[in-house]
Amino acid sequence: MSDDIIGHKSVFEFFGKVIENDNLSHAYCFVGPRGVGKLTVAKEFSARLFEITREKLVATPDFLIVGQEQDEKTGKTKKNISIEQLQGVKNFLTSSAFGKKYKVAIIDEAEKMSIGASNALLKTLEEPSLWTVIFLITTDEDLLPATIRSRCQVVYFYPVNKIEIAEYFVQESFNDELSKEIVKYSQGLPGKAIVWKNDLESFDNYKLERKRFVNLIGKPFYEKLKNVDDLFGDKTDHIVARDKLQDVLFVWQSMLLSESFEINKKELVDIYNQILYTIEMLNKNVHPRLLVEQVLLKLP
Repeated sequence: MSDDIIGHKSVFEFFGKVIENDNLSHAYCFVGPRGVGKLTVAKEFSARLFEITREKLVATPDFLIVGQEQDEKTGKTKKNISIEQLQGVKNFLTSSAFGKKYKVAIIDEAEKMSIGASNALLKTLEEPSLWTVIFLITTDEDLLPATIRSRCQVVYFYPVNKIEIAEYFVQESFNDELSKEIVKYSQGLPGKAIVWKNDLESFDNYKLERKRFVNLIGKPFYEKLKNVDDLFGDKTDHIVARDKLQDVLFVWQSMLLSESFEINKKELVDIYNQILYTIEMLNKNVHPRLLVEQVLLKLP
């Protein structure tokens, strides 16, 4: 296992045997929370098939990764992964390999494929080319069409033991006190911990969101509205703004599970479910301010 990958020993053992026995499936669906390491592990396995390091994947003509793109005219993030992108994946996989036998494609945030893109992928999965491997990366396999899920081998990624994350920070000789704080809030998500390590401003922003949520409790509704007003200020890229809002809601959600509030169990469950509903509706382009206001109304 690579020294810079934290956890997921069982996943590495499984793929180690699969690669050793030359028994790869043509498609895998990696499922797990954001920051758990799905994409990094998919890249690592891809690199092993090419017998190179992950850093060299970008220059490998037999490797392709697709995800949400920016619109060339507006500069804004596109809502979906497009049918044209998946048609490109099909053309890529059906062409001859430049190097060794494998061709590998990764579809990041696969749940964001448009209907047309999903149909294009389905055709590729139904008629897989020899020596090709597709990795789908998603937080929830239920957001993918059943026809696609049934043609993939699903691999689940779970939060890792915080001790493993702490050991990584020791190896990196990172600031001891700051390491302990990052590990504490990481929720067992190595990717999140590494992002914070490399970008301390993002960690400060996370702590500010925790403080924001605490300050919402017990306040009049008008004060709650004022406290969240800055969440809706970015009009330049609605897709990016929506994703940032979802990140904030994930912070609130995790605090309900990990912190103690003077909220009875029924209210806590109602708030948690309202946040879940809000995240789901944001993916369906329901007005974000109205959704967040419904969450605020649930808060005591």
